[in-house]
Amino acid sequence: MRTTYRKKTQGQALVEFTLVIGIFLTLMMGLICVGQLLLANYTVSQAARAAAHQAAIAGGDATAAQAAATQVLDAGVGTTATEAQVVVTCERRPCRRYDPITVTVAYRGAFWTPLPPLFTAFALEARATRAAERDQQ
Repeated sequence: MRTTYRKKTQGQALVEFTLVIGIFLTLMMGLICVGQLLLANYTVSQAARAAAHQAAIAGGDATAAQAAATQVLDAGVGTTATEAQVVVTCERRPCRRYDPITVTVAYRGAFWTPLPPLFTAFALEARATRAAERDQQ
């Protein structure tokens, strides 16, 4: 009678493990996706701030803003500048001193651990505004 009971419980542990491991792996992969989103969001926000600062110093020059955003995005964890678009806008052209300069950084990336169809890619956007510190030449 003891051997019959033991044989039935050995298979039960295997079935419970297969049910739990699927849920556990899904939760872990979802947690990695959330962490990647937080890291990318911070990096994109920092890139927008740095680009707005450089654009303000350069008087609305888009190349200075692009270079600053590229440097920050390439230094970030899991972000690359090739997946970002940087747009610099000034209220009027040419940009005058104390005009607000707005820099928008749009970033689109792929998750490290995709969970189709829920989590495959993400899109982030950050905006920063600074006053121009000099007239555009």
